[in-house]
Amino acid sequence: MKKYCLILIFALVSSLAISLKSQIEYSGFESFADETVFTKSSWESEGFTLPWVNGFDKSRGYIDDAFAKTGTKSLRIKYPANTYGPTNNGAQAPLMVTPANELYMSYWVRFSDNFDWGGSSEGGKLPGLGGGSRCSGCSVCTGSNGFTARLMWRTGGKAVLYLYHMEADKTNPPCGDNLTLQSSGSDFYFKKQQWYNIIERVKVNTGSNHDGEVELWINEEQALLTTGIQFVSNGDKVDNLYFSTFHGGGDANWSPSVDCYTWFDEIKIAATAEDVFTATGLKTIKVSDALSFYPNPVKKGSQLNLELISATAFQLEWLDLTGKLISSSLTTGAAITIPDLAEGIYTLKLTSDEGVIFKKIVVE
Repeated sequence: MKKYCLILIFALVSSLAISLKSQIEYSGFESFADETVFTKSSWESEGFTLPWVNGFDKSRGYIDDAFAKTGTKSLRIKYPANTYGPTNNGAQAPLMVTPANELYMSYWVRFSDNFDWGGSSEGGKLPGLGGGSRCSGCSVCTGSNGFTARLMWRTGGKAVLYLYHMEADKTNPPCGDNLTLQSSGSDFYFKKQQWYNIIERVKVNTGSNHDGEVELWINEEQALLTTGIQFVSNGDKVDNLYFSTFHGGGDANWSPSVDCYTWFDEIKIAATAEDVFTATGLKTIKVSDALSFYPNPVKKGSQLNLELISATAFQLEWLDLTGKLISSSLTTGAAITIPDLAEGIYTLKLTSDEGVIFKKIVVE
C-alpha cells in the first residue's frame, strides 16, 4: 500500500511541477560565464523551447557582466553598423510556452550609450508576445497565420506597440499598426544607458469576436491598453514570447551608423500579473468581482453608479480604445460624474490599494 501511495504522491508532485513550469518561464542569465556566446542551446539550457534562432547562431548574443538589473549577468545583443533586418542585425528566437487565452511577459532592457536609433528611417523591434505562425514582416494577417504584439523604438527612441492583427482592422496594412506608449499622459521615449522594465499582457480573442486585448506597462506604470482586437479566426492562442530585436525595416535607411548594443535581463513569461509585477504588487481585479456598474451605456454629464465588494476609494482614469489617457480624477463615493467626453466607447480604469479594475463603458 505504501508503494502505491508513494507512486501517487510522486505523480502529483510531478504534475504540479509541470503545471508550474507551463505557467512561468524565466531567465536571469546567471548560470553562464562572462562573454559566453549565447546560442539556441543556451536558451534550451535555461528551460525554454524554441524551434529556431536568428542572430544567436551568428554570434550576436553574448553574456555580459558589465551591466545587470539583478545579479551580475545580462544578455548583450549586437546591432552591427550598416546592417538592417533580422538576417544581419540583432537577434530573434520564439520562446514557446503552453498555449493560453491570456499571458504576461516581462523583461528589462537597456540601450548602449552610443545607440543609434537608425538611419533616415529610425526604428527597430523589441520583444513581445505572439501566437500561431507569428504574422509579421508586413505580411497579410489572415486570421490563420497568427499574430504578434512586439514593441518598437521609433524616431528618437519613441516607444510604440507594433501590432499585427486581422488585416481588415489594420490602420497600416499590410504592416503592423503603431500604437504610441505613454507615461503620465505624454508620449514615452526610451533614453540611453537606463534600464526599463517592459511588461505586456495579451488576451486573445474568442472565436471571430473583437474581444482581444493588449496592455503594456513601463516600469510598472501603465503605458497602453487597447481592446476590441481580433487577432485570429482559427482558435490560435498566445503561445510564445517572440524575442525579436533588430533595426528595420526593409532597406538600408534603417541601418545604424555604428555598432551598438542592448542588454536584456530578467526575462519572464507567466500566467498571472502577480508573477510579473514586483515593485508595486499590482493585480488586476476581474470585473466579475464588482457588484455592478450602471447605467451602461451612460449619457455624458450624468452619473455612473458603482457598487463594489471591497474598496471604495479609487483613482479614476478614462482611456480611449488605443489606451490614451483622456481624463483622470479621484473618487471615494459610489457615483461617478461622467466627464466631458465625446460619444464613443471608453475603458474606465479604477485603481485602489487592492488592485485595478477595467470596465468598458459606452458614452452616449
